[in-house]
Amino acid sequence: MTHNETIVRQDLVARVRQAWAEVLDITEDAVPLDVNFFDAGGDSMLLMLLTDVLNETGDVWVDSVDLFQHSTVTAQADLLAAAG
Repeated sequence: MTHNETIVRQDLVARVRQAWAEVLDITEDAVPLDVNFFDAGGDSMLLMLLTDVLNETGDVWVDSVDLFQHSTVTAQADLLAAAG
């Protein structure tokens, strides 16, 4: 992985963590990287909200089904990387 790819990956992880923190109403530091969204306190309605938050920027679009199938911060960051 190149230096630029590492920076992009870190930015995506930070973006997803920030979205989870907003949706779950917790601090970003409390967002686990490799824990399932539902185990972290999420539910199906919050997953829909998470989808909206991640899609707000408009630079990449993800579907809630994709987020359900990729249910950790790291997996969702990978999904965003692949979509971009």
